[in-house]
Amino acid sequence: MAWVKQRRRYLFAGCLLILLSLTTFYACIRQAKSETANPTASPAPAAAPAPPAAAPATPVQAPAQAKEKDLSAQPPLIAPAPVTGLPQFADPSKLPEPGPPYNRDNSNGDVVLKDFPTDAVGQVDWVKAFKENLVKPHEALDLNKPPVPPFMFDIEIPAVGSMPNVIFPHFPHTFWLDCANCHPGIFMMKKGGNPISMVKIVNGEFCGRCHGRVAFPLANCTRCHVKPKS
Repeated sequence: MAWVKQRRRYLFAGCLLILLSLTTFYACIRQAKSETANPTASPAPAAAPAPPAAAPATPVQAPAQAKEKDLSAQPPLIAPAPVTGLPQFADPSKLPEPGPPYNRDNSNGDVVLKDFPTDAVGQVDWVKAFKENLVKPHEALDLNKPPVPPFMFDIEIPAVGSMPNVIFPHFPHTFWLDCANCHPGIFMMKKGGNPISMVKIVNGEFCGRCHGRVAFPLANCTRCHVKPKS
């Protein structure tokens, strides 16, 4: 029985050697096929040639000193002749005549507005001036547009803290403003739809689009905050 076991060992070793030989043979065949399919494979890169020796530096010559500018060659400065034939305006101490060209006769605001009524802080009271027929404003740039009669419509706007509430009167605003001047570009025609605050007004929003610019200044608080809190 010993010789049978030994024979089996030889048989197993022989099979293992045959299997290793076949594996090696298969790997050699695949390597040969890959080299045949890619014959243009680039060889290993050669070492980069050494950089050429630097040429000797050429001494840089200093630029020649700029020649001084000859001022004697420049033409002399001559004042232009005074302009003549300009239109002559009226006496600046007098008011201009009504009608075109309107402001051409006198553009001095202190003279033009000297007889206009003023409020408590010395600013022009345009509402009173309108009632006294001192101004006749137009609602729109189109002078042919029919005017809309002023209408009474007061809106109460609550103020922060102990400050009296604001009463916005449409009546004086509609003296010279068409509804499209404010609605809906500046104010939404909806209760609670306008988050008004003094910070936004000072920054040119809401009432600040006019007041502090072309209307009475924001520092005149009592013109708007008129209704004490109950």
